[in-house]
Amino acid sequence: MESMKPPDGVLKVAAGVAGAAVIGPLAAPLMPVLAGIAVAGLGIFAAGSVIGQVADSVMRKEPKDDIEDRLPFNG
Repeated sequence: MESMKPPDGVLKVAAGVAGAAVIGPLAAPLMPVLAGIAVAGLGIFAAGSVIGQVADSVMRKEPKDDIEDRLPFNG
């Protein structure tokens, strides 16, 4: 008599459907939390970028040149 074991693919699909049935109701309330974390992360990244650019521009010491040095007719 042959065994009544289902094929492996069927078991994987059944496990996936069962997992989705368990995780699905829990995922919906967590979506706003994940979106909030993403927005906060983007805000922190943007603030860090702005602070970094300001710090770079403050720390960079460019030689101050006179406008007369850049005039084409200055002899």
